Amino acid sequence: MAPVDTRTRLMVIGVHVKSEAYPNTLFRLRDLAISDRFRYSEINLALWNENTQHRHGRSRLTRNLLRAVFAHLVVLGRYLRSDHPDVSYVPYPAVFVLLLLRALPRTLRPPRIVADAFISLYDTIVMDRRLLRRDGMPAKALRWLEQRALEFADHVVVDTPQNARFMSDLLALPAAKISAIPLATDEAHFRQTPYAPSPGTCRVLFVGTIAPLHGVMTILKAARALAAHADIQFRLIGDGQESPAIEAWLKTNHANVSWERQWQSSAQIADAIARSDICLGIFGAGEKAQRVCPYKIYAYASVGRAVVTGDTEWTRSAFGSEVRGVFSCVPTDDPLSLAQRIAELAEDAELRLRLATNARRFYEAELSNRKGLAMIEALLAEVSATPSAA
Repeated sequence: MAPVDTRTRLMVIGVHVKSEAYPNTLFRLRDLAISDRFRYSEINLALWNENTQHRHGRSRLTRNLLRAVFAHLVVLGRYLRSDHPDVSYVPYPAVFVLLLLRALPRTLRPPRIVADAFISLYDTIVMDRRLLRRDGMPAKALRWLEQRALEFADHVVVDTPQNARFMSDLLALPAAKISAIPLATDEAHFRQTPYAPSPGTCRVLFVGTIAPLHGVMTILKAARALAAHADIQFRLIGDGQESPAIEAWLKTNHANVSWERQWQSSAQIADAIARSDICLGIFGAGEKAQRVCPYKIYAYASVGRAVVTGDTEWTRSAFGSEVRGVFSCVPTDDPLSLAQRIAELAEDAELRLRLATNARRFYEAELSNRKGLAMIEALLAEVSATPSAA
């Protein structure tokens, strides 16, 4: 007689996209699927695919909306036809999946749910991109829906303790209901590469989606302050919300800056990091910059390069008094301080090597997929063993 499989039955339910563009979902689910702690199953229909992204304007919006409605309904139907698990995990974007599950009769709901909040819809749409007025009814409705969705989950996952406190305050969720777990990343491409200083030139790299919290204009102003240093070369990779401002700035200012605006694969970005001497994090003045650890930091530290980034609540909590020994931190929104720090590092190859080594050690100890998987495994097991509050 075959032995009984007593492992926790884990079901992933969502409309998540598993691609390079969403590494946290892709690699978190990969690791959970092969974990020996769970009997893994998955119900998923991606919210969008490449075909819906090629079009622009109203046609693209209509296609995306129709596909979103279709995906949620299909996933709900598949769940209703499935055997109920011990615990369910809803990846980002989780809000409308959770609302649909909440609308079910109690006997049909998943017994226990862990949801990955990742990025707050309200924060992104209203507070960050300002697409809706904060005092308007649509913004208030969005906040209410997100609150209702996440309060339905037994537990919510975000990436930093600062984001956990923010979500608790924003959506009036109990602090004990939210855990901070490092994001999952592409360790196949972003792997440790020994650092060898390049002779004659210091290569400074920034990679990102050019969001306001990145403080790219601070980087450009620092580059202008170092324009006379022909040995310090800046390279920007990325495109996004602040791109028009970069384009205008580069037309009227002299600096040692190259900008690659087109999309780059993980392999290309990893190669750019490996070829760099200094990697730049975020320098935005806003509140959001204080509480995030963006993917670029994971990538830089995983490869093992000297990181210069803003002195934020997250860096201070992550490193404490050792912050300068892991990353080199400067005040946010301060181009002159950034320029001075880059100039100092450009002159000190031994310090760059020490920072590169320490960044990799920090990644292994605090940000690695191994660390995140152990934390999410423990959380899922704990939630599955407790009575549901739904």
